[in-house]
Amino acid sequence: MARKRSNKQIVRFSAGILLLIVSLIGAEYASVLRGMSLAADDFNRGDPQSALKRYDDMERHLRSFGAMRFIPGEDRRILFLDQARSLYALGRYDDALERMERESQFSGVADSRFSLMRGEITFRKATQDTRTVGDDPQILEDALSAAQDDLRQSLREEPGSWDAKYDFEYVNYVKSELERNQKEGMKLLPQVLNNENQTRTLSPKQKP
Repeated sequence: MARKRSNKQIVRFSAGILLLIVSLIGAEYASVLRGMSLAADDFNRGDPQSALKRYDDMERHLRSFGAMRFIPGEDRRILFLDQARSLYALGRYDDALERMERESQFSGVADSRFSLMRGEITFRKATQDTRTVGDDPQILEDALSAAQDDLRQSLREEPGSWDAKYDFEYVNYVKSELERNQKEGMKLLPQVLNNENQTRTLSPKQKP
C-alpha cells in the first residue's frame, strides 16, 4: 500500500511539473505574439527602427531559451520576414537578406512572401545609386534579371499575389527599357527611387 501511495504521489508531482512547464510555455508564447503585434504597430506608424528593435529583442529572447525551433513555423517565418521588412525600410538591404536566410536554419518550406521580398530587395539594391552602374549598365541588367527570377518564383508559389504581379511587370518594364535604349532606360532610375514606396503595412499576423 505504501508503494502504491508513493507511486501516486510521483505521478501527481510529475503531472504538476508538466502542467507548470506547459503554462510557462503558453505565457511565453502569448508574450511573443503581443510583442509582434506591438512591433507591427510601430512599423505601421512609420517607425521601422522601433519595430526592428522589438523584433530583434524577441528573437534574442527566444534563442536564449532555445525556443526558436518550437514556436509555430508560421509565426517564426513572420518574425524573420517582418525583421527583413523593417530593415528594408531602413535601407539595410544586405541585413534584410540575412534575416530571411535565418529561416533556412529551421525549415526549407517555400514561401512566396520571402521570394517577393528578395526580389524587391534585389531591385532596390540595383537602382539605389545610379552612379555605381552608370559606366556599366550590364551590371544593372544582371541585377534586374536576378530580381525577375525571385519575383517569378514568388508567382509560382502564389499565382494570385497582386504585389508579385505588379513588381514583376514593373521590373520587366525597367529592364526592357534598358535593353531597348540604355541611355533612356537609365533616366528611369531616379524616378524609381523617388516614387517607389519602400514600406508596406504590416499586420500582427501576416497571411501567406
